[in-house]
Amino acid sequence: MKGNIVFTRLSFFFVFHCIIYVYGQSKIFKYDLEYKPDLLKDSIVSEKTILEVKDHISIFRTENKKKSDSLIALTGLGLGRKMRFEDQFYTKKNLSNKEVFKSIQTVFSEIFFIRIDEKLNWEILPEKSRIGNFEVQKGKLTYGGRNWTAWFTTEIPVQDGPYVFYGLPGLIVKISDDNNNYHFTLTEIKNGNERIYYRNKGLELTWEQFQKLAMNYYSDPFARMKSMGVPIKKDDGAGNAVSMNIREESERLKKIIRENNNPVELNHRVEYK
Repeated sequence: MKGNIVFTRLSFFFVFHCIIYVYGQSKIFKYDLEYKPDLLKDSIVSEKTILEVKDHISIFRTENKKKSDSLIALTGLGLGRKMRFEDQFYTKKNLSNKEVFKSIQTVFSEIFFIRIDEKLNWEILPEKSRIGNFEVQKGKLTYGGRNWTAWFTTEIPVQDGPYVFYGLPGLIVKISDDNNNYHFTLTEIKNGNERIYYRNKGLELTWEQFQKLAMNYYSDPFARMKSMGVPIKKDDGAGNAVSMNIREESERLKKIIRENNNPVELNHRVEYK
């Protein structure tokens, strides 16, 4: 695709050693995610996401990241990495001790984790309905500076759901925020019996440290690559890597970051200027 940035001579050693796996019978829940990356526009982005639950471990990520984790574990090389932090949807839950971590990956394949300490104080309402084949009940929650409405089913006794959401007396079938910025909808359930590769190591950050990381990256997206002497080129649309104007490309990326700044955790939104 024209304009894609090409990085050469990067080491994948770090991310290779961040991937571990669990093996055995698991439950796989697929969700369609639709969200607005820009608060000021109505454009919608769709993602295919997967929640995998094995014993007390729960991993949620996009289908692309699941494929990438498997490739990294097997070959040391994964799929492409996002240039932004705000549209990364990757969480790990330990359902037995109620620990939840959000995972962030940089363009250098560095892995960071943010511990989600915000309590999920659900209000379970008497209202019931039916979604697909499931009888569902309504629940409400405030998380990340947003008000959320969920529909869960006790017909599937898994107290989990997409992204950071869990803790209702059954599986979350559908959840969205009241401003219609984010929608997660269950589309498929199946049993799994294969290795689940996922990120397990990385530096833990507070939200304040994450915001500093994001601002440093935004200030000069190519600072680290320039300091390492890494050749930076871009795809000309015909598969050829060509030189680019670093200043112009930096401004282009900064504009993209500013215009795609509608994270789930609105209360931790980085004010890019």
